[in-house]
Amino acid sequence: MRTVSVVAVYDVSCPSCSEIARELPELLRVPVTVRTCRDPELPASVPAAVRRCATPALGTVRRDGSIRWWPGLTGAVGVLPVVRPGAAREAVALLWSAFRTARH
Repeated sequence: MRTVSVVAVYDVSCPSCSEIARELPELLRVPVTVRTCRDPELPASVPAAVRRCATPALGTVRRDGSIRWWPGLTGAVGVLPVVRPGAAREAVALLWSAFRTARH
């Protein structure tokens, strides 16, 4: 199914997650909604680990409104099809930065 928008859920106390949430909308060719994991109105469809702020996640929203959640760094796989043409290098650099930070 085709992705029509993306939802990014992250913890504002995580600098790497904040960077991704801030820069991701510029790298994708679909609308991006950014929400904090501390938002009390997060839908029940958001994975429990994400709602507990244990990991960030990206949700790819399909035409029918359903959302496929990609926790942690797997989110890169989920949004790969909607990266703007010419933005792949920036997207990889952003992912690499997040990966290096997550490993330390």
